Amino acid sequence: HFPAMATASRTAKTVVSKPQNCAQRIEAATTRKTQVIISELQAADADSLFNRYDFERTALLPRGSLTEVLRDLGLAEAMGPGFGPFAQLAFDAHSADSHFLTPNEFKQLYHRLCQEYPKLLPRQPNLKVTVYSAKGLPPADINGKADPYCTLQIVGKPKTLSQTSIKEKTLEPRWSEEFTDKYGYEEGDSLAFDIYDYDKGSAGDLLCSCTLPSKEFHRPGGFEGTLQMTLSPDLGKLKGYSPTLRVSVSVLAFPEPPPNVNILIRSAEGLPPADPNGKSDPFCTVMIVNKPYTKGLTSIKQRTLDPVWNESFTDKHRYEVGDSIQFKVWDYDKTGENDLLGEVILDNSKFHKEGGFDGDLNLQTSETKYAPMLNVKVTVRECEEAAAASRAGQAALREAEEARLAAETAAAAMAKEAEEKAAAEGAAPAPESGGA
Repeated sequence: HFPAMATASRTAKTVVSKPQNCAQRIEAATTRKTQVIISELQAADADSLFNRYDFERTALLPRGSLTEVLRDLGLAEAMGPGFGPFAQLAFDAHSADSHFLTPNEFKQLYHRLCQEYPKLLPRQPNLKVTVYSAKGLPPADINGKADPYCTLQIVGKPKTLSQTSIKEKTLEPRWSEEFTDKYGYEEGDSLAFDIYDYDKGSAGDLLCSCTLPSKEFHRPGGFEGTLQMTLSPDLGKLKGYSPTLRVSVSVLAFPEPPPNVNILIRSAEGLPPADPNGKSDPFCTVMIVNKPYTKGLTSIKQRTLDPVWNESFTDKHRYEVGDSIQFKVWDYDKTGENDLLGEVILDNSKFHKEGGFDGDLNLQTSETKYAPMLNVKVTVRECEEAAAASRAGQAALREAEEARLAAETAAAAMAKEAEEKAAAEGAAPAPESGGA
């Protein structure tokens, strides 16, 4: 007996493939299957184009609709007379049933178009959104921290949802990540921002949320600032938390105009001390009165009563004639609330003029024995441009006057030269006549 060999012996099986029919053999010989990867932006663009022309909401695109998609992309203008035949061939080459294009078939065609017409595709998104950072988040874990991430989407359009990375063990996450609207934004749409705490293996816990209305960013210059967030209903009873989110949103259809107001915060001197060491850790905030989204703040200067910043700010495209500007100098406190050291409002009449305002402002403070001052420069673009145009006009007038005087001088010189020449010819002796 040979038990080992008997155990090892196995019956071999032969697998016979089913023979291909004629159509399958032709397809195998004439087609080539490839797998490609397109970017998230390209996928969103392809979905947006497909959905725009899928009027029946059947997830099928007929031949005529594809022609309109290609025309919308600018291919008719780019290709001229060859556009019609190209549209027909593009449809036939990517449609499996010669009647409709499925979303995947359209994406294959979209990928080829991206390669052949990089100036046309992908299209420019409607919005550019940057999520910078959050502060004051409530804790969600037993360690007193959270693992926050932020989501954003156009209200009522879940396909536009995007998400930041996860920041572990922090209540003040910093992202500085850019997103688009995934081609879903239309004028009037609001943006929703939600911050969650990440939990491995389960859905994230909502910490806070806020909404940015379209009117705040659908404008030249867009929106850049800090949004006040609302705690989730489950955390609404917590006291002492006021979360904020810093973002910027711009509508890419609007060109970026120059700011209306430029503000330079140079320095402060004579500030009252706020710390036991007899010093302060000052920083300055600037804001158009009653327009909180225009707020900006300088860096913090450690242990000084005479800080020097030399930092520039703008009105964030929200200045209107008549607006005044508020400056506040604070002492930074890492563990508690910041202490106000002094404040002042610069009236509109002081800077809405040629040259603006450039000098010292007396800060109002509760410490009567101190007289702190803040040195700033504020100019209004409208006033500076008008002054520049006036100076240019005056220079043109001076040049014209100088040209007129030069012409008159030249004419006088020519007239004088002509007179002198005529006089010289009249005084010359007459020629002698010959004898007979």
